[in-house]
Amino acid sequence: MTALLGPLAWVPFINPLYSAIPHLTAIWLLLIFPLVVIISLVYQTVRRDDLSGLVPGTLWFSIKVLFFMALIALIIQVVFFLSIHYLAGPLN
Repeated sequence: MTALLGPLAWVPFINPLYSAIPHLTAIWLLLIFPLVVIISLVYQTVRRDDLSGLVPGTLWFSIKVLFFMALIALIIQVVFFLSIHYLAGPLN
């Protein structure tokens, strides 16, 4: 069925984007920055009554979101390595 639709249908889990664009695998994580800024801009626009401090509010909110995402990733990484060390024993 997907062969009939060709370029009309894109199923992300069956045909991931990095298989169509090979160089995207090296930079896909950098796409988080524009995504966070756009989401922050929309959030700040909806939350504010006047748009006088929109740009500083958007930048500050983006920095907070990126910081806490990095903190959560670091915590998950530490928990992962500690659990592997605990389950597998010392790596010596």
